[in-house]
Amino acid sequence: MPSPRLLAVAALVALGGLAGGIGAGGDASEPASGAQQHSSDVRGGRVGKPAAPVAGAVAAENQRPGDRGWRIGPARGSAQGLAAYAGAVSVAPGASVPLYLKGNGTVRTRAFRLGWYGGAGARQVWEGTLEATPQSGAAPTWTSTGSIDTTGWPEGTYLIRLDLNKASRYVPLTVTSAGSGAASAGRVVVLTSPMTWAATTRDGSAAKGRKVTLNHPSATGSGGGGLVADAGLIAQIERTGTDVVYLTDAGLAADPELISGAKAVLVDGDSRYWTAKMRGAVRSAVAGGTDLAFFGADSAGVTTALDPTDVRTFTVGSPAPTAAARLTGSVGTCTSSGRTGLTVSDPSWWGFAGGSVEPGEVLKGLVSGRLDRVAASSGVEVVGSAELGCGDTQATTSLKRPSGAQIFTAGTAAWACTVSGACTDSAGQRVKANARAQEVAALVTRNVVEAFAKP
Repeated sequence: MPSPRLLAVAALVALGGLAGGIGAGGDASEPASGAQQHSSDVRGGRVGKPAAPVAGAVAAENQRPGDRGWRIGPARGSAQGLAAYAGAVSVAPGASVPLYLKGNGTVRTRAFRLGWYGGAGARQVWEGTLEATPQSGAAPTWTSTGSIDTTGWPEGTYLIRLDLNKASRYVPLTVTSAGSGAASAGRVVVLTSPMTWAATTRDGSAAKGRKVTLNHPSATGSGGGGLVADAGLIAQIERTGTDVVYLTDAGLAADPELISGAKAVLVDGDSRYWTAKMRGAVRSAVAGGTDLAFFGADSAGVTTALDPTDVRTFTVGSPAPTAAARLTGSVGTCTSSGRTGLTVSDPSWWGFAGGSVEPGEVLKGLVSGRLDRVAASSGVEVVGSAELGCGDTQATTSLKRPSGAQIFTAGTAAWACTVSGACTDSAGQRVKANARAQEVAALVTRNVVEAFAKP
């Protein structure tokens, strides 16, 4: 199967999505062409049910004012003169994180914690300056030009925004208290995927035998793809007020016990490159009753192996459809070069509650990029589907395991960027999400999170 370009958010802008999603666009100084402010309340959405009052760290954090200044517009994201990566993808609160910057001059540096924040999508928690130097050689050989101290930062997933002259870049970072599995016990884990971001470029995905390092700028950097593409999902998860802990695939690969005792694991967006130990840890958790949600497609579909001397480096192995199907009940199928609608198969499914979804309703544009089809022989409930040009059937599914654990699989790589408000097509052109598809996908996301957060 040819490697497709990453289906991702082109940029994230003013909130006006009917689902309370994050719409497409750029900085306030760079208004997106054709950007619209919808008339519906971004805090509720036309079909969004009111959130129940909740108490907890995430709920309290999201009562704080947000800051729309986190968004990088297309012009700044594509401007030359700046590249960066961090020396860690996740740290405990208070840790210092080295940054590796290539450029020439003083870089304005701001840390934005992603979340709901009344619809703003992020809150600035820190600001400072770092120096960029010309550097030489390959990215792994660069010299660190400074570091960020995360003291006082709340747990969460962050975008470090870097601005130098006309260029801006993001560096993703997770702040987590999970130094051991005990921190995840009884909580909902949100798993982000820097290994997949590192293995995915504008030219496609890393093939078998390729050695990939996290010591390199990723697809997140220029303002599209990676964590940026998943920002709308993070917003909807935190909108529910659920007590979540953020982990990364790299962290789980290094320590499979991190999800021990978790109430649920939510895999945030595109997450394809998994080690065998990661799959084993998640299968064991599900066998113990941990719910599992995949908000992407072909999830855990490629086996990787960590370098025994460097956990920030891994080698891409073979596709593992059988192993992935044991987790998800689905398997990656052909890749869509265009976009089509998801036809609702079962409007009575609990994930559609509150959406007034009709039998046979088509959620336009929700099926694109990498896609899944049903692989399990029994127990899988297809809640939405699409007939594909390759002769296969794409499916969005719900599955209940013998342990009582429930599994949701979006089955389309376009889920995350649709919730966020905009995707890019294979030619790199922005495609605005259909408003109805956006609001229903966002509603389903919240319903899944709330259901899986219950005992």
